[in-house]
Amino acid sequence: MAIETVDPIFSGALFFVAAIMEIGGGYLVWLWIKEKKTIALALLGAIILFVYGTIPTLQPAHFGRVYAAYGGIFIISSIIWGRIVDKKTPDRYEIIGSVVAVIGAAIIFYAPR
Repeated sequence: MAIETVDPIFSGALFFVAAIMEIGGGYLVWLWIKEKKTIALALLGAIILFVYGTIPTLQPAHFGRVYAAYGGIFIISSIIWGRIVDKKTPDRYEIIGSVVAVIGAAIIFYAPR
């Protein structure tokens, strides 16, 4: 049985780049629909979301593991995005939940096999 090795710096960076692209692209579409901004933002968001879809393919694991682990990173990244972009302070349950999600993501992706 081969042991998979994953560089946590590289894979972590990929997870956060993917999160920023997914959240950012989705946010641009959100602005178009919910705040009646120009369709150019929606088109830019769609392009960003397409590119986002290629980022996880650079991870050194299978699809299910990558996306399961990415979920935890997406959660905490969304909370951080809300704090920085929407100026919404997360409550204690959002903080606790996102920390639990990241711990779960780390176990899923980095546990030795």
